[in-house]
Amino acid sequence: MKSLVVYFSKFGHTQQIAERISSELANHGTVNTISSDQLVVEDLKDVDLVVMGTPTHNMNLPEAVRPVFEQLPKRILRGMPVAAFDTSYKMSAFLSRFTAAKKLARKLRKLGGKRIVPPETFHVVARQGPLYEGELERAQDWASSIMAVISQ
Repeated sequence: MKSLVVYFSKFGHTQQIAERISSELANHGTVNTISSDQLVVEDLKDVDLVVMGTPTHNMNLPEAVRPVFEQLPKRILRGMPVAAFDTSYKMSAFLSRFTAAKKLARKLRKLGGKRIVPPETFHVVARQGPLYEGELERAQDWASSIMAVISQ
């Protein structure tokens, strides 16, 4: 299996989560982990799974990530398994509906991706971090759950 993990990270927390996800996915095949500003169409060729993550900025996707979706051809992910995650402060149940991961999952589906697990949020203590204790392990478990779904 060939996986692609794409992330945007301002303070390094989303990158840490992406790298932990990648290390788990590497137990099941090859993984390419890249920053969203480096993503090109060729990176998506012959890929079996795309996982993408960003921080939540103002209950939305970061401005820096939005152009990534404009450069990709429509339906480029047609039928491909996709998963989305974000890093964010802990929010109330009401506000947690407005995370970047949920918006990211919608963007991936608009490109034709097939969501295989619900979007996931990993929590940071403060704007510049750190991640809450246990979040890296939770990211590894989440990646494992992705592989369990794919293996079915």
